Amino acid sequence: MIGESDLLSINFLDRGRRAADAVCRIKVPSNGGAWYGTGFLVGPRLLLTNHHVLGDADEASQCEAEFGYEHDLDGVLREGVSFNLRPHEIFYTNSELDITFVAVTPLSDSGVPIERYGRLPLLPLSGKVVDGEWVTIIQHPGSEPKQIAIRSSQIVKLDAKTSAGIDINKFIHYSTDTEPGSSGAPVLNDQWQVLALHHKAVPAPTKLRNPAKEPVWIANEGIRVSAIYVQLERERFEIAQAGLVLDRLEKALGLPPMSQSMAPGETMLEADRKPLPAKRWTNVKGYDEEFLTEKVALSRIYAPLLAKKLVAPLLGRSAGYELDYHHFSTVIHAKRKFPLITAVNIDGNKLVHPGPRKDTWRRDGRIADEYQPAGNFYEKAKGDDAVQFSRGHQVRLLDPCWSAAPKAAAALAESKLASEDTFHYTNAAPQVQKYNDIDWGNLEDYLLNKAQTSEKKLTIFTGPIYRPDDPVYGKSRESGPWQIPLSFWKVAVLQKTDSRIAAAAFVVGQTEYVQALYEAKVFSGLKPYTLDEMRKRRIQTTITAIENETGLDFSAVKDFDAHGSLEATRQTRWINDLGDIII
Repeated sequence: MIGESDLLSINFLDRGRRAADAVCRIKVPSNGGAWYGTGFLVGPRLLLTNHHVLGDADEASQCEAEFGYEHDLDGVLREGVSFNLRPHEIFYTNSELDITFVAVTPLSDSGVPIERYGRLPLLPLSGKVVDGEWVTIIQHPGSEPKQIAIRSSQIVKLDAKTSAGIDINKFIHYSTDTEPGSSGAPVLNDQWQVLALHHKAVPAPTKLRNPAKEPVWIANEGIRVSAIYVQLERERFEIAQAGLVLDRLEKALGLPPMSQSMAPGETMLEADRKPLPAKRWTNVKGYDEEFLTEKVALSRIYAPLLAKKLVAPLLGRSAGYELDYHHFSTVIHAKRKFPLITAVNIDGNKLVHPGPRKDTWRRDGRIADEYQPAGNFYEKAKGDDAVQFSRGHQVRLLDPCWSAAPKAAAALAESKLASEDTFHYTNAAPQVQKYNDIDWGNLEDYLLNKAQTSEKKLTIFTGPIYRPDDPVYGKSRESGPWQIPLSFWKVAVLQKTDSRIAAAAFVVGQTEYVQALYEAKVFSGLKPYTLDEMRKRRIQTTITAIENETGLDFSAVKDFDAHGSLEATRQTRWINDLGDIII
């Protein structure tokens, strides 16, 4: 070997040929002719190019995307297949980042389906780019037939003088050759993953060259895929087109679109009612820290965030921080104003069905209204936002519906009160995807069945994962806006034997959990997940990972984490079916 190995599997060429199919030449009519750029399919009938290639919807409506304009094996120029664009369906552009997404017609004028050309899905994770890594650009330079820049194409790091004013979190640089017309081409790594969207060349600063001469080009520049996702997520709930683009990008990864915002069983027009009197819970204990054989104090779990003043206090002097309901408690995030954590005890041997569901939601009078967005947040008529949220139960409706009362009537009455308690806004978080009650209900039922036969006892801790870059929603709504959590976590602790508990941690969400899983494989040197794998909705992770994401302290149960005790570098696992759970 001379230096590092440059050997590649022969399928590198086949995969590159397949990737090239998704790249097209964009023709933009203008007075007396046309100008050209490059673009590529990134989702179902969704094209990505530069803003400076397609700057507005009217312009895009006159354009065409030409696929297959290239030479065949014998050097004969193929006739391209042209597709019209559909900006009235989707058109999102951002001049600062120099990106444009636009929908494409399903069929060409000659009846060729756009799906024939495949797509290059955009992976949201960061860290795909390594300095010195070889890259490839598939492009239409100078409006010519499709070409590939594959030799002497390498990621470069600009020095401090030449990179002044450039945000390296948004852009990467490379030594690849391009020409006018290459704008909008994909920049790909050796795995044929899209690293960036090519958009321009970087000239040497004026003081480092002779202004009277031709520019000296020191590198080419592309917009990072991760930066594109950050921009779209930031505007997901403010600009309808950003949400539509993200839906299609996620669909390309095999994920359910987030615009399908209704959770199973939820309705958009659930009625609000007045808060119940506080005396209703005078003798209600709420979450029981001694429910299992190991004591798990809720106050200890959220103590680190209490120290940071991130826990909302209850009303009244020395009232504390925990809202106690029948068999569960909630703690509210002081800044984000949704549950920080919910904790519920489930006794599987004493479950009592509460009867028909009543879609009546209330604020809780024991905590200030500012900490519990109500109907003015969730109901569509209360604002003009492009996205509608459902009220997502954090403690599942049926989880606290059990009773130790010896008489059936008393047990049913307690079960109904517990069910009613779950319909408080202090137990709700906005869910913009189908947060699947069925999947997660089956998960909890499965864990309950894994509990010991004599006493089916289970404690569930649940909450959102709050990140500083979560998107903003509800600027036009009362007391808004709010940042919306896009991922949720769950820690289940079950009575495994008469004297031993076991614990398991899970995450559900969209972009973020795909990123965590993908990185787990890529960074451990394994092959990327297939799209079929990405269709799965749930992951099992470690309690330590939940602590790192949330800042909570689960030290009381961390030693009982079955997954955390595995000696492997991979800390997340797909749950393809319930039998994959380690407990």
